[in-house]
Amino acid sequence: MRPRLDAVTFVAITGSAGKTGAKDLAAAVLQVLGPCQMSSVSTNDHFGVAETVLGTTRRHRFSVVEMGAPRPGYLDRSLRMVRPRIAVLTLVARDHFTRYKSVEAIAAEKGKVVSALPPDGIAVLNIDDPLVRAIGESCGRRVIWFGQREGATVRLREARSRYPEPLTLTVDYAGRIYEIATALHGTHQAPSVLIALCVGLAAGVPMETAIAALAKVPITPARMEIMSADNDAVFIRDDWKAPVWSFQAPLDFLREARAERKVAIIGTLSDYSLSASKLYPKIARQVREVADLAIFVGPHALRALKARSKPDDLSILAFPDIRAAAEHLHAALGAGDLVLVKGSHKADHLTRLILDRTERVLCWDDRCRRGTLCERCPKLRDPAFASGPPEPVSRRLFTRAASSEEESVVAVVGLGNAGVQFDGTPHNVGRGVLDELVRSAGKQWIEEGEGHVCSIVVEGLGVKLLKPSGAINQCGPKVRDFLERTGVDVRRCILVHDDMDLMLGDVRIKRDGGDAGHKGVRSVIAALGTGSFARVRVGVRKEGERQAARNLVLTKYSATDEAPLALGVGCAAKQVLELIGGPPGSSRELFNTGGGADADKGCGELSSTV
Repeated sequence: MRPRLDAVTFVAITGSAGKTGAKDLAAAVLQVLGPCQMSSVSTNDHFGVAETVLGTTRRHRFSVVEMGAPRPGYLDRSLRMVRPRIAVLTLVARDHFTRYKSVEAIAAEKGKVVSALPPDGIAVLNIDDPLVRAIGESCGRRVIWFGQREGATVRLREARSRYPEPLTLTVDYAGRIYEIATALHGTHQAPSVLIALCVGLAAGVPMETAIAALAKVPITPARMEIMSADNDAVFIRDDWKAPVWSFQAPLDFLREARAERKVAIIGTLSDYSLSASKLYPKIARQVREVADLAIFVGPHALRALKARSKPDDLSILAFPDIRAAAEHLHAALGAGDLVLVKGSHKADHLTRLILDRTERVLCWDDRCRRGTLCERCPKLRDPAFASGPPEPVSRRLFTRAASSEEESVVAVVGLGNAGVQFDGTPHNVGRGVLDELVRSAGKQWIEEGEGHVCSIVVEGLGVKLLKPSGAINQCGPKVRDFLERTGVDVRRCILVHDDMDLMLGDVRIKRDGGDAGHKGVRSVIAALGTGSFARVRVGVRKEGERQAARNLVLTKYSATDEAPLALGVGCAAKQVLELIGGPPGSSRELFNTGGGADADKGCGELSSTV
């Protein structure tokens, strides 16, 4: 801290949760005594701390600094910039647990703000948290305790928050009972209110004055923030971060809320010990206990569908693609719906689902990791991001991911009817293409629960192949289960299927879209909740045929059809390779159908529908 700011009282706030809300409320209380500087939004890293200190001047009486601790030792640098006279520790939980390995290590790091206090400094601590209580009992400074336990300086007697009514608290201080009205929602925000009262007491603000100041504080963005438009659903936006240990509180809020219909939209969760394949179905079941509809969005969305009670259970939906989710929500939500949006703003940017209802959102980047809130980001409305860069001439869809093992896996699914009696029929061309891939790679099929599976490697990418078991018109659940089990994002899936609108041997590529009347594709889209996957369409109609599709797809091809059929299968196999990342003619090309000029001509005339 700079010497010229010795007259400024610095307040340092840290903890596993509730820092930003406590900071906003505490600053509002302190402002009754004089000018107060505070951290911007949730900028609690070293740069944010430095920015707050640099923005503090001699005219300020207080400066409230939020401090994050994403890894051991992180607070040391922040505390070299700030010498607090008041230190706040909200609670200790499993936030950033993978870095710390134990909650005791997290407590030791967070406790540094208390150790940094001068002998006459004041600590504001959570008496209900055993780890925080232990820090306070041994710190040798004056402690103002908050919480529900006996011995709390400001003791919570009751917290009520049943939407649409906001949070109201009853507290006990110095033998008197006080009622505190706020604009907040959710009883889990009560500790932030108690902290603000305690910081006010530490600074000399009378309790009655502090209570009056709290009634005027607006909701902190992305923390149980109410967002709505005329004649539309009401959204409770709680998408700053989503560690699993914090998930129960907003669910409790939704359970107690009064609304015609309750909906929960869930993004990416963090800080969990279970595997994702077990966690997301568990969360889906918890959500369904309090909500009429659960919608999961993001790379793990499909995992949640395992919690469905039956294949056609539409109370749980999954959208790996956020734009597809937005399109669905336009029709699915309306007036009378109360919608909880829970996720991580860096991983999901789910706020776009809300903003898209009142303005045109142009940026739908699924891999954006900006820390900026979407409504403040210039990309949101920038036409340059409306459709992304133009498609390259190459049809390659996937590249090797350097940062994620899961992203280095691609799935290819060949549609058809299981059973040797269906071999050689138009509907089984997709399966035939995958048989060609496996044969050329020198591999063998293995039978699993979803059907016949095989793994190959193409240009350094792991490729999971599936021929679903059962009937083609009911293959969707098998495909969904396969993607969930292998951890493959639906956007990294290629579906290979027959197309009655294309002539025998012709091949077309499609990046995404609807089912075009194909019941097998329709089943896949219904099970996945999206059509955001690539397709390789193989023509199966013979010259001069005019019969209805149902009379053609199960009729075996004749000997004269074998040559164009083999050409189509070979070309489709090559196009699958090119989509994955190995263009024909490369040194790692796996497939060569032969046939000289005719084969080259067939593949060379491929077109791409985008």
